[in-house]
Amino acid sequence: MLQALEKFVVTEIAADLGRRTLAPDEDLLEQRIIDSLGILRLVTYLEESQGVKILDGDIVPENFQTLNSIIAFIERKKQNA
Repeated sequence: MLQALEKFVVTEIAADLGRRTLAPDEDLLEQRIIDSLGILRLVTYLEESQGVKILDGDIVPENFQTLNSIIAFIERKKQNA
């Protein structure tokens, strides 16, 4: 899941930044790799690719800070489904 998530962020959200890779613990928000529109695109991608429903209340910085935090969030969503 990490590789697919990284590929999506690099190619679909941060394509104009010229990045090819992201570290799993790189702060995506602080580095301005993902903005509010990017989070919405990411939510749609995660719902479709991971089969989870992400609620408005789930869209908080802690869940989308890093690739690792996104994966942990999705794993929690799957466990609670």
